[in-house]
Amino acid sequence: MGLESASLPLIVGIVGATGTGKTALSLGIARRFGGSIISADSMQVYRGMDVGTAKLGLSERLGVPHALIDVVPAKHHFSVAEYQVLAFEAVNAAIRAERLPILVGGTGLYVRAVLDGYEFLPDKPDTMLRSQLRKLPEGELRERLRAIDPLAECEIAANDSRRLERALEMSSQSGDLPSALKRRQRPVPWRVLRIGLHAERAELYKRLDRRVDAMISAGMEEEVRRLLADGLNPDDTAMQGIGYKELSAWIRGEIGRSEAIELWKKRTRNYAKRQETWFKKEKGVQWIDVSNQSSNAILAQAAALVESAAGGQGR
Repeated sequence: MGLESASLPLIVGIVGATGTGKTALSLGIARRFGGSIISADSMQVYRGMDVGTAKLGLSERLGVPHALIDVVPAKHHFSVAEYQVLAFEAVNAAIRAERLPILVGGTGLYVRAVLDGYEFLPDKPDTMLRSQLRKLPEGELRERLRAIDPLAECEIAANDSRRLERALEMSSQSGDLPSALKRRQRPVPWRVLRIGLHAERAELYKRLDRRVDAMISAGMEEEVRRLLADGLNPDDTAMQGIGYKELSAWIRGEIGRSEAIELWKKRTRNYAKRQETWFKKEKGVQWIDVSNQSSNAILAQAAALVESAAGGQGR
């Protein structure tokens, strides 16, 4: 491959808000440098959730190995600690195959788990405490977590009661702050190049609205109906995904179809803003503004960064 050096192997992380073109860029980099793509998307791990997570079809993945897609059934509650184990295995497999590992996705904690080597507590559930926490509304969970660890609370997105519960459970088990536990790191055995994609806000919002419309045309409503028919409940982790949550509420008759779609678009925009805030705090990100740029121009800039990080040894 020509990307090795006398030092540690190189891994590329491609991050940014949803709708900025991370997937397309990762494919371009993989094909140019002989790479393997490792998804860092907390929803693409679920089987049967294809349209709403913008998964590439098998034909689109041809010639490029992909990992951490379609890993578990949609009923499974998949943790970041589980993800980290599988992602490390995928990175090491790519390195052994002399391919460039490319971590791509917008789930910030997944990205940090791999690139920064966070250490996670073993997931030994306190069933009694978990049962008590499940009965509390999100607002009360937030108040409890904010009282003991405001930093941990502010990093958990809206509508993510499961992570609020887990943070409170971790604190109870360890006696330590969740934010401190999350930041325990071990050195990762590779060099990291972080490439971030950014779009001007107005352009990004137009992209996101078109993305939702395209998902509806591609059969998102049918996908949600199938998942519900297969036994998924509204409170299952997978059904908390943006788009799935809103359409399932419509299907259950709680809101109208137009309201569900507008709420989906609004929450997608809000999520993109949170992603931007998260990734802008990351150190060492090489940002590319994708606004009004062709995919070839974006790829050329990113490829130059990869070649530079590899010591000018890229193809």
